[in-house]
Amino acid sequence: MKIVAFGEIMLRLSPPQHQTMTQAQSFDCQFGGSELNVLSTLGQLGYSVSLVSAIPNNDLGLMAESFLFTHQIGQEYLVKKGERLGLYYYQKGFSLRSSRVLYDRKYSAFYESELEDYDIDAICKDMDWLHISGITVAINPEMYRIAYVLMVKAKEKGIPVSFDLNYRESLWESFQQAREELSKLVALADVCIGVEPISLMTASGVDLKDELGLTRPYRNKDVLLEVLREIAKCYNLQTIAFTEREIGATNEYVLKAFIYDGKNHVLYESDRESIQVLDRVGTGDAYTAGVIYGLLEQKDLQEVLEIAMACFKFKHTIEGDINIVTKNDIEQLMNKGNFDIKR
Repeated sequence: MKIVAFGEIMLRLSPPQHQTMTQAQSFDCQFGGSELNVLSTLGQLGYSVSLVSAIPNNDLGLMAESFLFTHQIGQEYLVKKGERLGLYYYQKGFSLRSSRVLYDRKYSAFYESELEDYDIDAICKDMDWLHISGITVAINPEMYRIAYVLMVKAKEKGIPVSFDLNYRESLWESFQQAREELSKLVALADVCIGVEPISLMTASGVDLKDELGLTRPYRNKDVLLEVLREIAKCYNLQTIAFTEREIGATNEYVLKAFIYDGKNHVLYESDRESIQVLDRVGTGDAYTAGVIYGLLEQKDLQEVLEIAMACFKFKHTIEGDINIVTKNDIEQLMNKGNFDIKR
């Protein structure tokens, strides 16, 4: 069983010890990226995973290759071109000070790669699952085109496709543009992560979610169920999975997760749980990986939700983009095990 994802390998630079960017005299560095994060978790859970991406043919590229090797992520679909690796600067917030992200990915090797650089037929030949996120397709029109071609090819071959909406305001001209463009890709997916941005226009020319006033946290379950039924019906989705977070006390989030069965129109939801947060970057990717893992293991959707929620919670306690998690960690959280030192 081989899971393939299309996305950028990014180098994350962060000021140490919760410093602001203007304070920093040095940066901690580590790798990340939405699809990379998902593959890393699935690799740790025993699946064969490979990334479709582009890296520079220099020491930065070698650094990225070493990271992929360490995390058991296949490199057979890597393209080597250009001189830049995508960067992002992450200033970690604390208490009332929000975290901030600054992207520096324009003209990276991945940004400049083209459809012709990738052997689509070879990629799809041994692929059993394809995963792509809305961050990747928002980078530029060529990335959107490559993702579209991969998803169409997977659909033709009957390969399951998961698509994470993963909206980033800074990457789109408007929220409406994101709705329109991402909806075309949702139509090619079997599993959708998130409920926005998706276009769901009514006869009156207004998006159903806006008309019904759907907002997070999802307190009105009748409205949520109506929206989910229409999304599943309109886009022929088997599964819709999503999360919500509410800010509690200092550095504490209240987490909740949902999975919707698009065939039987049943909504599964977790309990609302409070957790202390070390690093929230990549937590949504950890949830997505848990969903994919549970579905591949052919668990019932209630157990898929519990697995994904365990991954989601656990990542909040891990520094960096990548979730360092094992099957035992997941089982312990699902079984509500104690948190004493393991000796």
